[in-house]
Amino acid sequence: MTGGPLEGLRVVDLTNDSGRFATKLLAESGAGVLRLGTGTSGPAMLATEADDVGGVADWWYDNSKVQAVVDLGTPEGRDAYRDICMRADLVVETEPPGRLAGLGIDHGDLAGINPQLVQVSLTPFGRSGPRAHWQTSDLVSAALAGVMSLTGLPEKPLNPWGRQAFNVAGFVAAISGLAAHRAARRRGRGELVDIAIHEAVCTTVEQLMFQYWFDDVLAYPKIAARQGSLHWIRAYKVVPAREGWEMVTPTPNAAGLLKWMVEEGFPEAVELATKPLAELVADLDSVMKVVANFASGKDAAELFREAQSRHIAFAEVQTVAQVAANPQHAYRGFLRDVAWDGPRVAVPGPVARFGRTPSAPPAPSKRLAVERIDEFLDERWPRRAPVTETREEGGKPLEGLRVLDLSHVLAGPMCTRLLGDLGADVVKVQTQERATTVNDPTHPYFYTWNRSKRAVTLNMKHEKAPDVIRKLVSVSDVLIENFSAGVLERWGISYEDAKSWNPRLVYVTMSGCGHSGPWSSLVTYAPTIHALCGLTYLTNPPGRGDIGPGFSLNDHAAGLSAAFAILAALDERDRSGAGQHVDISQMETGGYLIGPALVDFLSNGREAKPAGNADFLDPMAPNDCYPAADGVWLAISCRNDEDWGRLVAVAGLEANDRMSTNAERVIRRAEVDELVAEWVRNQNAEQAQQLLQEAGVPAGTIQNAADLMSDPQLGARDMWRTFEHPTFGTRPHDRYPAIWSRSSLEPYRRAAAYPGEDNFEVYPDLLDVDEAGVAEGIGDGLFA
Repeated sequence: MTGGPLEGLRVVDLTNDSGRFATKLLAESGAGVLRLGTGTSGPAMLATEADDVGGVADWWYDNSKVQAVVDLGTPEGRDAYRDICMRADLVVETEPPGRLAGLGIDHGDLAGINPQLVQVSLTPFGRSGPRAHWQTSDLVSAALAGVMSLTGLPEKPLNPWGRQAFNVAGFVAAISGLAAHRAARRRGRGELVDIAIHEAVCTTVEQLMFQYWFDDVLAYPKIAARQGSLHWIRAYKVVPAREGWEMVTPTPNAAGLLKWMVEEGFPEAVELATKPLAELVADLDSVMKVVANFASGKDAAELFREAQSRHIAFAEVQTVAQVAANPQHAYRGFLRDVAWDGPRVAVPGPVARFGRTPSAPPAPSKRLAVERIDEFLDERWPRRAPVTETREEGGKPLEGLRVLDLSHVLAGPMCTRLLGDLGADVVKVQTQERATTVNDPTHPYFYTWNRSKRAVTLNMKHEKAPDVIRKLVSVSDVLIENFSAGVLERWGISYEDAKSWNPRLVYVTMSGCGHSGPWSSLVTYAPTIHALCGLTYLTNPPGRGDIGPGFSLNDHAAGLSAAFAILAALDERDRSGAGQHVDISQMETGGYLIGPALVDFLSNGREAKPAGNADFLDPMAPNDCYPAADGVWLAISCRNDEDWGRLVAVAGLEANDRMSTNAERVIRRAEVDELVAEWVRNQNAEQAQQLLQEAGVPAGTIQNAADLMSDPQLGARDMWRTFEHPTFGTRPHDRYPAIWSRSSLEPYRRAAAYPGEDNFEVYPDLLDVDEAGVAEGIGDGLFA
């Protein structure tokens, strides 16, 4: 058994809590990660033996890493750091802007001793700009990036449970690090990648920006609303069942749902069943009300089973205990025991299934004494021979790669947009027949998630289609699809088929629940997955379970997971010469996002419950949002007692001695919140934000799309660009959320292309066919 696709990659982990997720992904996939950073331990483990190696956060983020203490504030520590980096491939760090340079150990200082070194700098707002030195927390990052403008109720914003802002930024850091490492091997020269958490998060909030950019096209508000569990297209909502909560929707089988309700003798459905589909779509709110009334008379578990048997994408809102007992997870071995001699510790994962080079079982982190660092380096990270530097400058990190994109909606297109931005030649295959709703190139949704791709059409029902797809596969590095399990097999494009045509192919499947197991045929969309994986349940105030994330968080995470997995598999292929099948279950992605809750339940028997905006891993107080005098919400976090002292001084709070420590403040959280809320409600939100940030206290207004478009930090870092689109005219778009010291990602290939727009370019380029042959294929329905 291998250690995973990244076996042999050497990673220095100099991160705090905001970056630990990035290096977790790398370690889980086989990289050798030497952790020099520090972070929250999280809730204590109940078993004495497990306490010796940290708390829940340590087991979740740092399993399979090697940890050492190197004091960068001393000359000896800096010398040790230089020696480590001289042997490393990749550094991921979260140091404040300017600190490493001030110590003489930033990327520019290290490039002389290790020209191929890649350094990913992950900071709250990036290394440049007027807010580069601002402070953050996961809550403040979510507020400023727009997440909390969509999540929660109008009267109470919520941050999705589980530090999802930090998770998204960690995905982007890991993806960017692997892409830059790939380019460094080609060039013989590494680079610095500057990533702002703020940018990474605000580019992954589904409807937030396109509703603003396309208010003249869409029948939705320009400023996307915070509306509980109700999806932005209004066709998904969590409602109370007789017992529990149920995510209900008429998709994708409205006729089947109406038939079911009529069969059950539900009178409100009888009239609806006589109406044409177009009329039902035009009056979705009435349809959803009837469906909610129907659901209220049945238990959530019963509704889920029966609806799925009828190909309707209902889902029971499941608790952490239910997620831990999920039969699909048991079948696929998603909840893995740590390989050690102590009491049981279980960790969900991996984030992706690598068929030929599976990830090793999770293992406890190993703590390395200072005096043993040299021995570790000589044994595990021996010095390498100098590399030859090419003359190549600029260019894109993934130039030379070709991706065959058979994906649709959001999860797959999000992945391939990232790869296309990074320089891969993404060939998007569509049919005119399926180019509808959000897959229609004249829909703003398609515009937002499908740039940087070439577009061809191919009718998979045509008798000549198998030969065309075989030729496309044979000249591609990656194939990615997110259809339901079994669709590609029915088209004659199974992994075994594709492997026979191209043994070097990385073949990525990303269905709702994975391609095997008792739930592999479930009909799922992001709201379905949110309900089944625990995200909906945990993202609620205490005592509720009916809100959840206000956008398709899991679709974004699945797309990021796929991009990371593709780059990991390609890294391994470059060494072995062989491709492999990578299987991603979007439900497992969701389980991964609530990983700490599953670690705590499976290992300690403690079940996480909805707790509003409280941070599960570090229950700091205050850590919430408060309405200001101007009606704008302000998020404030005090990460420690020093932050609290600064807040008290700036705001002139009359805090008593019983609030002097965080432990005391957590006990008196309601009292603390009222004290802070009283001050904020008499302030202008932006002025209060500025005062607190100047004092070093994490604070940020809950920004909407209009705020983000005028955000001074995003403006200073040139976040927003424009495309010329044949239908929409000049429209904004975001850039890839990183600034590269050597690579040049722009200009992007183009705005989202129309189906078949590149038929006359791609097919002659990749297949043995001339323009006349392409025209003939269009005429006989092959390229349609």
